[in-house]
Parts: sequence; structure tokens; C-alpha cells
Amino acid sequence: MRNRFTLIAILFVCRAQAQWSEGGIPDSFQPEIRSFISGKSPSTVNVASVDRDALLLEDSKTPGQTRFAAPVEADISLLKDGLISDLPDGRKLWQCTVRSAGAIGLTLIFDRFYLSDDTRFFVYTPDKNRILGAYTSRSCLPSGKFLIGILPGETAVMECIFPGGKTPDIHLYRVDASYDSAAPGAEFDFGESLSCNVNVNCPAGASWQQEKKGIARILMVFQGGEAWCSGTLVANTSGSYEPYFLTAHHCQLLLANPQFDLWRFDFDYETGGCTNPATEPVAKSVLGCTRTAFRAETDFMLLKLNPVPPSWEVYFNGWDRDNTPTTIAAGSVMVHHPRGDIKKITVENQASNVFPNTLDWGGIFGVSPASSHWRTVPDVGIQEPGSSGSPLFGPDKRIRGQLHGGSVNMNNPCIMTGVYYGRFNQSWDQGSSSTARLKEWLDPGNTGAVTQNGYLRPAVAGFDLGGQVKTHWGVNMPGVKVQVSSAGGVMLTATTDTEGKYLFDNLPAGGPYSVTASRDTNDLNGVTTYDLVLASRHILGIEALSSPWKIIAADANRSNSLTTFDLVETRKVILGVSTTFPSNTSWRFFPENTTFANPTNPFTGTFPLPTMSINLQADTLNVNFLGLKTGDTNDSADPGQ
Repeated sequence: MRNRFTLIAILFVCRAQAQWSEGGIPDSFQPEIRSFISGKSPSTVNVASVDRDALLLEDSKTPGQTRFAAPVEADISLLKDGLISDLPDGRKLWQCTVRSAGAIGLTLIFDRFYLSDDTRFFVYTPDKNRILGAYTSRSCLPSGKFLIGILPGETAVMECIFPGGKTPDIHLYRVDASYDSAAPGAEFDFGESLSCNVNVNCPAGASWQQEKKGIARILMVFQGGEAWCSGTLVANTSGSYEPYFLTAHHCQLLLANPQFDLWRFDFDYETGGCTNPATEPVAKSVLGCTRTAFRAETDFMLLKLNPVPPSWEVYFNGWDRDNTPTTIAAGSVMVHHPRGDIKKITVENQASNVFPNTLDWGGIFGVSPASSHWRTVPDVGIQEPGSSGSPLFGPDKRIRGQLHGGSVNMNNPCIMTGVYYGRFNQSWDQGSSSTARLKEWLDPGNTGAVTQNGYLRPAVAGFDLGGQVKTHWGVNMPGVKVQVSSAGGVMLTATTDTEGKYLFDNLPAGGPYSVTASRDTNDLNGVTTYDLVLASRHILGIEALSSPWKIIAADANRSNSLTTFDLVETRKVILGVSTTFPSNTSWRFFPENTTFANPTNPFTGTFPLPTMSINLQADTLNVNFLGLKTGDTNDSADPGQ
């Protein structure tokens, strides 16, 4: 038998760090600055309006793909647009207003978002009732990409205060305009779910306070717009804190070309009590993920999030992959974010069963095989678009599946006639490879475990680790990538600012942490025939290079010796025969305290390692590096290139 159901659980529209937002109010709201800039109004940059009717027509041609926001092109940068005011204390204030007429909400997407130290960036509504920020240098991602929103209304004010001489590099290239809150399934964000949903902190959720800490809503960004889904962090048999995140396969099909590096995962997005709050709670957000596995038959997708900060207390939910039972005992639960709203809970007081028939979702969403899903009929709460991907928990609090979709009473959307979840046990090992099943990711040691309990990752009050990168001749180096890693799973990357400084915030105490610096761009930078002359004179014993750093720089083929072969490699780069040093990077970095047993021949004895090992027991902000430019024997390279 083949049954056809309406796919209603989906909503159109999804560091190495978290998307840090440090709170506070924009500086222009302060009386002393407000009086100084009185009479100055930032210019408004009008981007295109979306064609609501055309978009609704397009949506109607693909049932199940209603989205709430569509992209419009933008080209807004700090130096080109808006108003910059010089403040009496030497700082500068940039303000710029962006508007898409008729939009009911805006998401701002940046392809360059680099802030220096002591810089604060905000976005707010013209009435100042909704403020997002402050975003600081801690918020920036190595890729430079960034996302802010959703801000209600058709207009958003961007504001940035920064020290003179440290102009941020900010470029807004896309604005996603929310265009139709009245269409079924197209409502967005806070307060838009139906009133028959039940907040997770109502009595129905009293015994699920641990498990809820693993649930997040997903703001999904596609080439053609945005949508919501839900999902959970999931435990693995090694007990590690790898941020694997289970959601629904069909979430990535809602629009074309999912941009996973811009998907945002909002944890702790909930009210503190049972009553819906008047003001929106502040979520803890992780920006960006990679897709590791998915399978259409059971509608699962496993993502790996960018690192979740150790200062957050999150829960990795357990699972049960037993193939034997065809029922789940009474008391199954779903925790979710319907329509992108705050966290809700749904309860089934009866037993849940394997659904024996096929499920036809229509269009690109295809047909689910018989017996591939669980079926429930909720007694408390419901599910809506945006709930997709939410875990189905058995009464033992282990995941048994993830939400695919369901059907409602046509006369009353608060009455569900059937809700369907892809079966976790069939997602475990029925795929053709590791990219189509869960087994390899969630049982990395191949233990064969049938069940796995959930576990809490306690919040760790950590320490800051940072430092500065300079050339060996003492010039600050911006744009250097610094990576910190540990055996405990920490893997973070930062980029040095205009002063060559970097910072990793709130790392767990202990270690050891390995810290390295790298840059491999513009091999010709600082390399001329004069460097060949100096290196040749050193090799011939006519005139030695004046420092061990210059001798290492002349070692173009990284053989830990200086010979005529290095001259050959350098000459090829100068003549354009080769654009890179094939056995070397354009820059090499060493700890600032590096010493050489024999400065006239730094390759003798123990050659210094480029990595620093840190046992972090307090804030450590002096993990400094010195850089040398390969091929540059007279220190002429531009450290900014």
C-alpha cells in the first residue's frame, strides 16, 4: 500500500568558533556620543525588493518548498558606504542603513567580516527595539564569512566603532528578505508557532531538562533563500565531544545549493518558564558545519558542527539502534523548534509503531520505503514546519528516529493525525558506505554497541590563549593563520589582526595545546636577484649572511642546508618559471624564544620546532611567533602580503 501524506514538518529555508555576541548597546546610544553626532544621519543604501507574488508563484510550483526569505544582491562596504564620524577620543564611528522595501525581516550575509581589537559591531532596527551584537574580533571566523539576523522589518542599521588606524574590513554582499509571514508554513522566528505548542519548560518537559541542552534550531542558508529545521547533538561510543548533529535529510533539499558554512545552530533558544515571553531570548549560536552522511530512505542527515565553545554546557543525546522492536513504549517525546520559534516539547502517551506502508511525500521529496518510519499521534503539543529533524526519544531518553513529516486534521491544525520519523536503527548500517550511514561516525571504535546513553559536557571555565606574530626583524604581521589543537578534540583557527595579534577565548584548562602559525601566499614577495647575490656570497664563503634567520630563509628547498640547489629554486621563482617554492612555504614561523646552538649554521644540533606546546593553567597571552620569508635574505618582504 502506498499512502500519500503532506510534508508539513519542514520549513523553507537550515567557528571553527561560535558566533560570539557580547551584548551591550551601540555606542551611538550613549549620551556623550549621541550629542556629538547630533544632526548627522547615516545614508540609506536601498537594495532590491523581492517580488512577493513571483516568489509565491514559484513556491506553489514545488509543493513543500515554501520559503520565508529570498536573497537580493548587495555591495556595501565600510569605506565606500555610510557615514564615518571622527570622535573626540580618536575613535571612529561608522553607521550605514540598509533597506529592502516591503521586507518583513532581514538577514545580513557578509563575505568579509574582519574586526580588529577594540572594535564593536552592532545591527539594530531604526526604532532601537531590537539590537544584535556586539560582535567583536572574537566573533570573526577565519573564512571571513558572517551572518547576522533575522532583524524584523525592512530596514537595518549597521554600526561599528573602531580605533583610528584600524579600519575593519567589512563587506555585505547579500541581504535575505523575508517576504511572506501570512503564507502557510512561511512564518519566521520568534513567537510565530501555533499556540497549541508547549514550551519545553512547561510541566511536560520537567524530566527532559538535560536532553533539551542538545537541541538546536537550524537557520539554513541556500543559494535561493532561507528555511528552518531542528536537530540534536548526538553521543558516540567513545564518549568524546565531537559535535555530530542529527537532523533530517530533506532539510538540505528545501532549496537549491545549501551553503553549509553559513548554516547557524541556535542552542538554548527557549523561555525560562512555561509562558511565552514578551521579549525574544538570546541564543548561543554556532555558525557553520560540514555534512558527513545522509540517506533518503530513512531521511537522516548527520552534520559536524564547527566547534561548540567549552564554556557552554551542552548535552549529547544517546540512542538505541536495536532492530528487534516494532514498537516504542508509551511516553515518546520530541523536542523541537516549530517555525523557528523557541524550544517546544511534544509527547505521545501511547505506544509508537513501525509504519508498515510506503510514504509518498511528493515531488523532489520522493517516497519512503515501507517500514522505514515510526508513526506517532501526539497527545501533548504538535509539530510544524521547522520541526523537521527533531529527535524522537523513547521513554528511556534515547533517540529512536528523527522527524520527517506528518499530517493534520484539515479543520484543526492543532490536531495531528500522524507524525512520521525515519528509524534510527535503519540509518545505522543500511547505507552503502560511511557517507550514507551512522555506524562509522557514532561507533568510531567499532564496539558493536546497540545502545548509547547520552552525556553532558559540563561548561568549563577556561583561560585565554593569545599572542603576537612579527617578522624576525620586528614588523607586525597581519593575516597570519594561527591554529591551536589538543588531543581532547580542540581544533580552532584564528587570524592575526593589523597588529599581528590573535586570541583564543576561554579554552579549557590543561593541555597540552599545540600552537602553530602559517601563511603560504605570494612566494615572490621580497625575493629579488639581490637575494641570490647575498646567498651566493654566503655559500662561497665571501660574506656570511648576518643572522641565522636569513640563512634559514635562503634554504629555499627546506633541506636544512644552504647549497646551490636553493639558488636554483629561488631563481625559478624570480623568473616566473615556478610560482611557488615546491618544497617550502612562502613564510616559516618559529617561537619567539627560539635560539640556535650555532647561529652561523642554524641547521646543526637540534633544529627548532615550529610548534609551541602550552599547558594552560592561566591566561597566557605571550605565545608569540617570529616569521621569516623564504628566499628573502635582506628583510625586504612586505609582511602584509
